[in-house]
Amino acid sequence: MFFCNLEHNSKNPPQKGGKNNKPRTAKERFHYITRTAQFAQHKDHVHEQLEFVCSGNMPSFAEGNPEEFWQASDLYERKNGRVCSSLVVALPKELTSEQRIELAEQFIQEFADRYRYPFTCAIHNHAGALAGQDQPHLHLIYSERHVDGIERTPEQFFKRYNPEQPEKGGAQKLTADVLGMGKAQLQLYRQKTEELINDSLQRYAPTKVLEIRGLKVEVPNEVSCLSNEDYNKKYDTNLQDVPMMNKALRFAKESDPVRYQQKQDMIVEINRLRAENRYELYKPYYEVELNKQKLLEQEKQKQTQEKTKGFDGP
Repeated sequence: MFFCNLEHNSKNPPQKGGKNNKPRTAKERFHYITRTAQFAQHKDHVHEQLEFVCSGNMPSFAEGNPEEFWQASDLYERKNGRVCSSLVVALPKELTSEQRIELAEQFIQEFADRYRYPFTCAIHNHAGALAGQDQPHLHLIYSERHVDGIERTPEQFFKRYNPEQPEKGGAQKLTADVLGMGKAQLQLYRQKTEELINDSLQRYAPTKVLEIRGLKVEVPNEVSCLSNEDYNKKYDTNLQDVPMMNKALRFAKESDPVRYQQKQDMIVEINRLRAENRYELYKPYYEVELNKQKLLEQEKQKQTQEKTKGFDGP
């Protein structure tokens, strides 16, 4: 299992009030993933590493200046039109930074270059709030308006496409419907993501060592795009969904005793569920390792008994 989500940002008036401070415009999302402008010194990103940033397939008016492209998208895209799409994928912590960058370049090729989508990509990495382990993840934002080589001004680029005279209209939008994906787009993206990640893991980190019920167990290192429910049906397991801790609890301090205690209780439950899921996923490997440990223990006891017998003499 892995995290993979796709969102589409539309050109809507900014919401007033509320606690949702997620980037709403394409320009805000650009600054968010590149950690620039208002997101350069954000308190939540102090201990975060920005491992990789890259933009490409920009039309001529924004070459070398991707911020100008995303700002133009916010300004000239039609009302309620998509100003950008955003793909977020959790990357394997077993890969090195260089290997994750190589994997990111494969994501760019698959989800942006093949359609000539203007894009910006970044890799963030920070220690998890629960276990303190690295949590590398990829952000890829792209415009569905593909670059076809026709020179257009920023305003014209985002106008309606003219199929009979393309040079007089805007850049064509290659939406999921146009590409024949329809509502299956996210599932198709998840399947391709599984393929890309597992290919990288097979080459660089084919196995990993996990602690399962007190034993260190070496298991295959691979991911699945199936939900827990679908995985259980296919492999007769009993995987359980692990709850997500919201931001208010994740950063709760002892100065807020009620929320802090809720956080501690939730950490215990999350770790319990994760441990049970590890057992469900790798039960056969655990049983093999358990039997191996039992045989080693029996052999050790046998050698000890033989040495004691030798000391007793005739």
